[in-house]
Amino acid sequence: MKIIKGYLLILLFLFTGSLLSQSITGYIYGDDEGKKQPLDAAVVKWINTTKGTITDEKGKFELTLVNITDKRLVVSYAGYKTDTVDAGEKQSVEVTLIPNMSTSTINVEDQKKSTHFGNYNAKTEIITSQELVKEACCDLAGCFGRNSSVEVAVTDIITDAKELKILGLEGAYTQLLVDNMPLMSGLNTKYGISSIPGTQIDKITISKGSNSVIQGYESISGIMNVILKDYNNSDRLMVNGFVNSMLEKQFNLNFGNSINKKWSNILTLHTVQKSNVMDDNGDSFLDNPLITRYVLYNKWNLHDADNQTEFNIAGRYWNEKRDGGQSNDPSHSGTHTTGHTLYEQNVKINSAEGYTRFSKQFTESSGLKLYLTSSYYDQKSNYGFTKYDAKQTSLSAMGFYEFEILPRSYLKTGISYKYQNIDEVISFGDTTSKTYAGNYLKKEAIPGVFAENSISFLDDNASLMTGIRVDNHNEHGVVVTPRALFRYQPVKTIVFRASVGTGFRTINLFSEYSNLLASSRNVVIAETLEPEKTLNYGVDVLYYFGGNEYSGSVNVDFYRTEFSNKIIPDYDSNPREVIFENLNGKAYSNVMQTELSITILRNIDLKFAYKFIDLNYEKDGVKYEQPFVSKHRLLSTISYITPNKEWSFSAGMNWFGKQRLPSTASNPVEYQRPTESKPYTLVNAQVNKNFKYFELYAGVENLLDFKQENPIIAADDPFGQYFDTSFIWGPTKGREIYAGFRFILGK
Repeated sequence: MKIIKGYLLILLFLFTGSLLSQSITGYIYGDDEGKKQPLDAAVVKWINTTKGTITDEKGKFELTLVNITDKRLVVSYAGYKTDTVDAGEKQSVEVTLIPNMSTSTINVEDQKKSTHFGNYNAKTEIITSQELVKEACCDLAGCFGRNSSVEVAVTDIITDAKELKILGLEGAYTQLLVDNMPLMSGLNTKYGISSIPGTQIDKITISKGSNSVIQGYESISGIMNVILKDYNNSDRLMVNGFVNSMLEKQFNLNFGNSINKKWSNILTLHTVQKSNVMDDNGDSFLDNPLITRYVLYNKWNLHDADNQTEFNIAGRYWNEKRDGGQSNDPSHSGTHTTGHTLYEQNVKINSAEGYTRFSKQFTESSGLKLYLTSSYYDQKSNYGFTKYDAKQTSLSAMGFYEFEILPRSYLKTGISYKYQNIDEVISFGDTTSKTYAGNYLKKEAIPGVFAENSISFLDDNASLMTGIRVDNHNEHGVVVTPRALFRYQPVKTIVFRASVGTGFRTINLFSEYSNLLASSRNVVIAETLEPEKTLNYGVDVLYYFGGNEYSGSVNVDFYRTEFSNKIIPDYDSNPREVIFENLNGKAYSNVMQTELSITILRNIDLKFAYKFIDLNYEKDGVKYEQPFVSKHRLLSTISYITPNKEWSFSAGMNWFGKQRLPSTASNPVEYQRPTESKPYTLVNAQVNKNFKYFELYAGVENLLDFKQENPIIAADDPFGQYFDTSFIWGPTKGREIYAGFRFILGK
């Protein structure tokens, strides 16, 4: 307590020691086909001086007026024409840059493509809303079919639950933020990634490897930040409808409103209505669950340029039901069965979330930011005669003060607190060999302090960010997390990056491995599961090139993650059990990725990528490859837009190599499976037709209609000892055709 009081006194001294100075604020946008898009990291400086700054992710900037006589601002951003604006006596300005149509200039970092790399110390890929409309992107989980950094894996055949994997590691190792807030953590992540509609997303940033310490110690493989739309970057009205060949329907509504010069808000509605009952492979189980979902979201923003203050507050309610199991189950039409003649599965979710953010700029180089989030999650589910009910209450608070300590050197220092209370209850409604019924409680209360310094040198061509945080976990004691990130750009066309840092997380076993609840496999927790601890380091090289009618980039990166403890499920020792225990040996992942991106004539985009993933662990001195991981993956995409912008076409191909699969040799012959999967290819394509206020689109997913054969082991005996739904390595749904529309008014 004395440490915290002392720390608060230091912060108070820093705040009161900051002298308020007169300054000008504003926003920088880029004109993108008539729509304003905030430009992140645009350069803004006073003419004929060295005094300048860069914009934040919302395009916002602030500059001092002290000793400035010529009040003309020079605004520049790669891929756009430089503009000079006379600010006069204004306290706030707004500038919209026009794209540079010259193709003779090499476009360097932060060019405004639909997918591009950000100008940060960490390697950060930015997927904009222009990229998201090139595929169905019904929800967050469906937004990465054209991306080589993120893999979307279906983890549960019965419920179609998914995870987002970076660096080949399970989704639990990716820290998922929403508007820079840790809204999704713990139990609500499994289904939560499907509850954010693509129409609500402004952009997605993907940062690989070690990152800033500000967001905590849980980012191991990387951070994914989903920036939602607000009034400033959304259409005034957007209506979207969608239907696929299984007759699953989706409807989305966005409404943005400006109350006055300071206040604005956005309201969004999202709903999914269930598809038809489908069982194309004839195994008597649904090919996809019947999903009914309702999500209501509202965000209010305050921007007070006079007081250099921003405030926003948002809330979301999410209700969802997923029905799966056997296709002839009468519960799909509203009539529930009695006894266990048929395998019935359902998940019911009720969730409420809220968050608020406050920022105050004191001077050009100092400011305060405060964040607060809270959420409640309630899940009730049945898998045959296995019942799983779970509740989670979460609270997260964080604040930091940023100031300049030396020329080109800035320090962020702050405090944080995380609280999470999880209550899981598992029971069995019939006699079974499963032994893991019980009440599983987990409570975390974690205060922390952190400091992070960023310094630029070599004429701003190099930068180094170093940070450390110290957290006090209520069960595991003090956790120290150091991290460092380096960026060097010797010339405009080459960027080098390197990063190193540690990570720490506690497992949520039944949420992360929910597919085991549907299986007849017994879950054996052999010992008390300790926290997972990692060291991650990596390097990245980015090269830009261009000519009279083309431009592009080549990117190569390598990341290694070493685990001093990792909870790895053992599927091999006994096909009727999954054993969880602490690591007894070594575990590591090596991931190398190379990507070539080319733009021709400004309206043809091509991408080619290759990824190598090597995940291994030791058990009792024996080395194993981690199952269900493709060592080799290829991606290629193409998109074309006609010169008049009325038509656009896009297509993508993903090839996945072989995967090691757990042994089923002790099963009866009819329930045995190979120890290695087949390689397979997925092809998606879409066409868009644009009108003035209206857009039509249609496409196909899994064009080649590849499906994993017999993904459910012993589907003919769902209550027997060999029934297993965890043996999933490829798509279980075939070709899907879809069509939709977007009606848009204003910007």
